[in-house]
Amino acid sequence: MDAKQKLADKYDNIAIYTSGFYADPEDSLGSRSKLMETLKSLTMNQHADTPFSLQIMTTNGEINVMPLGLLSLDELKQYENEHRQAVGLNDDDDRIPMVIQFAPHTEHGKIQKQIVGTTNDLFDHFNDQFPKIWAVVQDYLAANQEILIGIERDLLTDAKDVQSEYLNNFKTMTPEERKQNVGYELKNEELEHFSYFMADMHEIQAVVMSAASFTQHEIMGDNLFAAVMNDRVLRNTFFWVLDNTFYEIMYYFIEKTRAMSDSDKAIKHLRHQKKLMIINMRNDAFERAQQALDDPKQTIDLNHYFTDIFIPVAEQFSAELDKFN
Repeated sequence: MDAKQKLADKYDNIAIYTSGFYADPEDSLGSRSKLMETLKSLTMNQHADTPFSLQIMTTNGEINVMPLGLLSLDELKQYENEHRQAVGLNDDDDRIPMVIQFAPHTEHGKIQKQIVGTTNDLFDHFNDQFPKIWAVVQDYLAANQEILIGIERDLLTDAKDVQSEYLNNFKTMTPEERKQNVGYELKNEELEHFSYFMADMHEIQAVVMSAASFTQHEIMGDNLFAAVMNDRVLRNTFFWVLDNTFYEIMYYFIEKTRAMSDSDKAIKHLRHQKKLMIINMRNDAFERAQQALDDPKQTIDLNHYFTDIFIPVAEQFSAELDKFN
């Protein structure tokens, strides 16, 4: 029986041991600790031949630590053929290789993967194997961060054109027309600053609407909000999207800050403010979710939900930056 058939027999009608966590882009040490605790718990409570999948959710992708072949048995078949060519037909090594896979959630993102030892290595030599696993995960987290920064810089490039449009439109308006459109008096000397603010909010709104659309199609589907909140996996993914959106907004302003002369101080200030802001965001999101659950049959407008939560977050980041200008 070849490895593909053995794995197929082994995984047939057997529950897969799964776990996952969100990798905070501001807390590499925390991600390492969660990874180590999760894998250590696996080795203490399961066996080396247990089918498992550890999912690390990131801002623009996901990293999976799992036995090779768990997602595609053909991968294990290919590995087996290559292994036999390398060591010969008489080698009777039935250990399952362990793979770490990074799947970017971007339009042209390509899946990357790397084999790191075997599941037996993890169980039998944890202290030696974990640093090797973390090194690969850390590389993929860095690749994910590069994707995030690239997205933010694209948004900032677009914001320059949007800002010019806003400024030109404001200049063509009379003071009365500006007051009618904006809601309050906007003086001539305030036009440039306000146009930058409006351009930032335009880009942030694009981020927010993208998050709401993802949630609607990938999490909500045809389910009621109450059904999603009662499902552990869907609920955790829902709140992952909230944290994810927060960091996408935060890094937009961090990258915007780099053009300032005292950018280091400003970025440090934003990161300091973040500690309380993300707690407030989570509390706000939870309270709004609880209100929506008052009527279990109630539907929820995710566009309004995400906008009401995150536009104030963006406005606060913008206000904090103004303190340095």
